Amino acid sequence: MDRKALIVFARYPEPGKVKTRLASHLGASAACDLYEMLLRYTLGVVHDFSRFCPETAVFVAVSPEERLDAFRRRFGVPWPLIAQKGDHLGRRMAEAFDDLFHRGYGAVVLVGSDIFDLSPNDLRNAFRILESRNAVLGPARDGGFYAIGLHPPCPRIFDAPSWGTADVFHRTRTSLERLGFSCALLPLRTDIDRPEDLSFLDRHWAFSNSVSVVVPTTAPRAALRPWVETLQRILWPQDTVCVVHGSPSPRLSEGERENGVLWVESALGRGLQMNAGVRASPGRILWFLHDDCLPHCAAAYRVRTIARDERFALGCFRLAFLPTNRALNAIAAWANLRTRLFRLPYGDQGLFCRRPIFDAVGGFRRPYLMEDVDFVRSCRRFGRLLVVPEVLSTSPRRYLAKGLLRASLHNHATLFAHFLGVSNAVLYRRYYGAAGQRRERQSS
Repeated sequence: MDRKALIVFARYPEPGKVKTRLASHLGASAACDLYEMLLRYTLGVVHDFSRFCPETAVFVAVSPEERLDAFRRRFGVPWPLIAQKGDHLGRRMAEAFDDLFHRGYGAVVLVGSDIFDLSPNDLRNAFRILESRNAVLGPARDGGFYAIGLHPPCPRIFDAPSWGTADVFHRTRTSLERLGFSCALLPLRTDIDRPEDLSFLDRHWAFSNSVSVVVPTTAPRAALRPWVETLQRILWPQDTVCVVHGSPSPRLSEGERENGVLWVESALGRGLQMNAGVRASPGRILWFLHDDCLPHCAAAYRVRTIARDERFALGCFRLAFLPTNRALNAIAAWANLRTRLFRLPYGDQGLFCRRPIFDAVGGFRRPYLMEDVDFVRSCRRFGRLLVVPEVLSTSPRRYLAKGLLRASLHNHATLFAHFLGVSNAVLYRRYYGAAGQRRERQSS
């Protein structure tokens, strides 16, 4: 069977360099943000495709070449990056195909990065078509194409110097057929290039819902900044981060903005802090993260899927530890099994929901401990639990500090006591000991 490769054609997002036709309507900065959202959506779709088709290699072709390293740092994709080469779009596509065919791939599909309604099935169908045809094209509404697949190569179709006209799709299809290529078509899709195209985004689950990440913490701001900067790199434009510091005497209840991050103070207690973060945050999707976790590069795309199907009220990630060992892997495996069997994830699995669900359950009703368990059980009254395929890597320091067996038994005993109706304050004192009593006195 021929080796298969997918090429994602992308530009590094810079104001004035992307979506130039829309810039006159939106402004260069807003047009750049829009392109970045479309690009991150495309990369999320490709992540989905890779789960279904792991045998297909993925490459991201980046323009301009000198921004290759910056692209890698900003998007953190797990696939190889290659530079686009050539003086016009057709030549750059021809060079990318030539590169992959020379690497030994027999069926290659290239997809653009500004199609708002692209789906993983479009990519899967493109490769299925190439099992029986020589070429596949995905027509775009503006007269161009959003995807092209070849088996074998056909460099002559990329020779035309003009690639921004409304006859590109028709011209390319005609050229393929004249050269003896049997060509099949993918569904018609829409690239966002004109002001009238923007209305499509208002009805799309990924683009009409911004995400607010709420982070309860007791760590100093300076210590958190590197982690927050890493988190910001995976978020989409217009997403927000709200860090809520628990304090005996909170001062910043209204919030203070610094480098795009909202810093808030509230009374000490994780449930209290997350409620304060939600009040200060604008997002329609709420994502609750602990400050010792490391999200996947496609996590902001994945969190948005809670808005795609209203049968789901709450979502979470699978748990993993970083660094890890066999015993920690066993703990994570049990946590993931418990999530599947009992639909009961914990807060370190990155819970997320739509804001109306949060409001309907009254937010986090337990101020100090077991706030995540209580919240999950309340949300389940309004819909199903969405367990996304990616892992959320978290620090094992609590387990290592207490000892793995002791920490695990302690957690399960606390959960059992919660189900028996032991008060939140008592659980907190028992869980944290003398430190918990001091914190409780400070917060009262």
